[in-house]
Amino acid sequence: MPKLLIVDDETIFRKGIGLMIADMQSEWSVIDEAKDGVEALEKIEALQPDLIITDIKMPRMDGIQLQYIVKERYPHISCVVMSGYDDFQYARESLKLGAKDYLMKPFERAELYTLLEKLQVEIALEKEQLTTNKKDKQVQNQMLQHVLAGLLTGSIPHGETELLDNVGVQFLLPCISCLVAKLDRDSVTDERYYQLNPSLFSVYIQQFIQESIEKPLLGYVFILNENEVVALINHDDTSASFADIEKLTNQIRKGIRGQSNFTISFGLGSPVKDLESISKSYKEAGLALLYRLVIGGDRLLSSDTIAEMTMEKLEWHTADWNLLNQYVQEGDLANVHLQADQFVTKLCQQWRDPELIHEQICKMLLHFYELAVNLTVVKMWLQGTDMKQVLMEIYSISSSKELSERCQKLLGDLSVCMVNRKKKFVTSPVELVVRYVEEHYAESITLNMMAELVYLNPSYLSSLFKSKQGQSFIDFLTEKRIEKAKAMLLHSDEKIQVISDSTGFTNIRHFNRVFKTLTNRTPTEYREGRQTS
Repeated sequence: MPKLLIVDDETIFRKGIGLMIADMQSEWSVIDEAKDGVEALEKIEALQPDLIITDIKMPRMDGIQLQYIVKERYPHISCVVMSGYDDFQYARESLKLGAKDYLMKPFERAELYTLLEKLQVEIALEKEQLTTNKKDKQVQNQMLQHVLAGLLTGSIPHGETELLDNVGVQFLLPCISCLVAKLDRDSVTDERYYQLNPSLFSVYIQQFIQESIEKPLLGYVFILNENEVVALINHDDTSASFADIEKLTNQIRKGIRGQSNFTISFGLGSPVKDLESISKSYKEAGLALLYRLVIGGDRLLSSDTIAEMTMEKLEWHTADWNLLNQYVQEGDLANVHLQADQFVTKLCQQWRDPELIHEQICKMLLHFYELAVNLTVVKMWLQGTDMKQVLMEIYSISSSKELSERCQKLLGDLSVCMVNRKKKFVTSPVELVVRYVEEHYAESITLNMMAELVYLNPSYLSSLFKSKQGQSFIDFLTEKRIEKAKAMLLHSDEKIQVISDSTGFTNIRHFNRVFKTLTNRTPTEYREGRQTS
């Protein structure tokens, strides 16, 4: 029984199509609906439909973007697009991406039925063929990926051209240039980046480049890793080649920016004339991309770009990150993230040499590594990796946004380790109890529980607590809860019942009585005092 997924941002269309298909009394089964491309991808992964009927204009991810990703990740899934008369140009783009057909809104029931009957036969035949070829194609794609990646790393042995022939790779023209594309991380909000799954951006970029490169130039496009798409472009040894590549990258950047509202940057290596030198072109492309740090993204970067830049060496002192050092040791996570971001941003704005930027960041990280060594928290901090790997990773990052995020994560993790270490070495049982109350005041807490926590007799803990704090444990716990309740009354509009529950009181009557005893006002009077003051 063929399965169908309906994707449209308007509920009425989704439900209407579903009812039409139910009335059709065919083998088609509508397995689910989705309101946009992002939700559709989640359901495609889980449900594996045979056919997707999708609208074109939708929030978050439209039908065109959805088709790019489906074509790359799920080539066995067929698509039909729906569009209004004003969107016909998008429908044509969908057909180029392999859509089986399009339905012009509003469409007739008979039109939908005819299309589905035709597709049912086609999908059955394709499934039969797919089963036959699937294993062979998977092996071939894996070999192709391996060989192309081997050309970049220089691991393909000299003279083994038959290996390229076996996977269908041919460079017929005299020159090969390596073009590396990366997402400009600062062009995508954190919410969209992590909600969508970061790897999908590379899939989309790869598909977009492949579609563009087949027309004016010859080449092979593949995803090298989650953040990097590589194109090996085969071209004549002419002065016009760079201009052609530049024109191509400008078209791709403009197209992706217009259709998907994010930007990418390209790094271009110099042309080479033999397979063994492709790794050199790849390294040059990566080096050129590092200059995103100082001149920004959404552009083509090459060795010519670097040569034209005037480098200046500025003085930098450790005092510039002393405040960051203070926050890390205090465990002030919010300010650690803020200061780390400001440090990286300032470096990238003021310095013109990526190597020096990386060098200063690595110096800063080595300072904190030394601090972690002295406090014996390195293992807890780096979680199975070592500082050498961390520094190598820093030198490979060419986006200021990604560099900032990595530093924030590293120093934030170290700050947490510092706090945990301090907790571990607290010697006073009263300090442990006070800390526990401050963190768990909303829960049920008794003196007996605290005595078990610090391995003391309840009577002895009660006496010790009063001598150290100047008040009984119960009075301290009650005051702490009332402090939190007062803050919620002043700075939120939560109901009194909710505040009572949130601050650890067993019932609202008890809360009201205790609150009035300590403040001479009821919770409501206290809140009204805020409004009149």
